[in-house]
Amino acid sequence: MKKIAILGTRGIPASYSGFETCVEETSKRFAENGYEVTVFCRSNHYDFKLKNYKGVNLKYIPSIKSKYLDTLTSTFCSLLYVAKTNYDILILYGIGNAYYLPILKLFCKNIISVVDGADWGRAKWGLVAKFVLRNGRAFVINFSSYYVVDNELLSKDYEKRFYKAPVFIPYGANIPDFYDEAVLKKYSLEKKKYVIFIGRFVKEKGIEFLIKNYSQLDTYIKLVVVGGNDTDKNYVEKLKAVKDDRILFPGFIFGEEYESLLKYAKFYVSCSFLEGTSPSLISAMAINGYAFVSDLPENLEVLKGTCQTFKTGDSADFKKKLSILLDGNVDIDLERSKTSEVINNYYTWEKITERYIELFNKMISK
Repeated sequence: MKKIAILGTRGIPASYSGFETCVEETSKRFAENGYEVTVFCRSNHYDFKLKNYKGVNLKYIPSIKSKYLDTLTSTFCSLLYVAKTNYDILILYGIGNAYYLPILKLFCKNIISVVDGADWGRAKWGLVAKFVLRNGRAFVINFSSYYVVDNELLSKDYEKRFYKAPVFIPYGANIPDFYDEAVLKKYSLEKKKYVIFIGRFVKEKGIEFLIKNYSQLDTYIKLVVVGGNDTDKNYVEKLKAVKDDRILFPGFIFGEEYESLLKYAKFYVSCSFLEGTSPSLISAMAINGYAFVSDLPENLEVLKGTCQTFKTGDSADFKKKLSILLDGNVDIDLERSKTSEVINNYYTWEKITERYIELFNKMISK
């Protein structure tokens, strides 16, 4: 049985971002396919610590919980464990962790690095952090057996810039068999009488833009803003300071409750200024069937001609088109059949897992 270690994320069960969701969905499927899988989890992120989750071994490691050190220290501690354990394959998430690759390579020759879009472009990083992240690409390319990017535009950019082409593997989506209407009562909501945003509370997600412009609309439809930020509480409080009874902030929500809230929403909305392949957008397409998002090239790539977009950062275009959607002047249900087809063709977790296993087989056969 081949042994796989997955490091660089907060861990599983997923309770933060797309990286963690991807780790959870793929790792359990790796285990189902006969691999022995270990996921390294940050101790400070989990109050209740499991030894095994859905067939995946969990190893808890310490870290310094801060914006700049949490990821780096947790991956360093994971590295120390990897050094004394014989793994056949390592999967390292995050370009910020790329500087550890030369050391990891000493202990395992088969390494897949998963790159999170143009991470250096995120507003939360200062100049030094942006420089470090941008230059991490050289380590990814030179010390990984394969490196994975989550959208085709980024894949083409890497291919133009560097001698070694990436592997394009997007995120996937689940389509649950059951949804629980009790979640509506919990948050005082009614079916199809709210729109929903889901994501991390960081500046490039455009949440301030969303709240400001939504507040100016004359509508009874509520706005549910799901998510948070563990390392920037001041920014979270700034967002929540808005005085509009129509806007709800339920915090981080995952699993069945998250899926049910998404299902019963009128549609999903996002005003991002920077994206890779957005896991929340893919989930919205799979579960709800309709999304209204900024016209970033990465979003257009995911939508593949379905749903509707607005000009990124354009308040007038956003409010005009959102008002039309909220008033019911667009046949959203007609679009839902189209988005379902896109999900089934491109974004199932089974397809995503198969592509990773193809890489495993190539590495092991060399």
